[in-house]
Amino acid sequence: MIVRCPQCKTEFRLTGDAPAEKVVRYLCPGCETIVRIDVELDEVASSSSSGSFRQVPRKKTVLVADDSDQVLRDCEALLAGSGYHVLLAADGVEALRLIREEHPDVVVLDLLMPRMTGFDVLREVRHDERVRDTLVLAISSVYKDNILDFLHQLGAQGFLDKAHIPEALLFRVQSLLAPGPATA
Repeated sequence: MIVRCPQCKTEFRLTGDAPAEKVVRYLCPGCETIVRIDVELDEVASSSSSGSFRQVPRKKTVLVADDSDQVLRDCEALLAGSGYHVLLAADGVEALRLIREEHPDVVVLDLLMPRMTGFDVLREVRHDERVRDTLVLAISSVYKDNILDFLHQLGAQGFLDKAHIPEALLFRVQSLLAPGPATA
């Protein structure tokens, strides 16, 4: 599989078997720096390798960002129990760092967190070329009538009231990851 370094743009072949994870750390032969290669994003399309990573079966990664330990534990149990690889962040700064480093397939993002709100995280993600297409499901226990339109304008794919996490989280994440348009 041929990939392009996200820093220096050097193209090189990943050695070994196809990675099971979407993001791998690798020593770039061009800039001689350890970089995080998003195998899906950084794969160079060619007749011999085009689409090859997308065909590798792998666990989808879901990042859950919330300042409540209980919400983090509940979401992790539901998602991991259904076969997802789950990352956790207790505030917006940590969420943004994990999004940029790990390129999760879906982010379940609390809107009101310390250090950086979910609104701010969403704005930053949409302005970052490497992660701007990340699927985001906003969650909150505070709901206002105009929140859905505002979240869609910011680029969120949906909203889930925290009171409905036990019965709706898995369905919403699966819907976002299903082929075809992902909006809810």
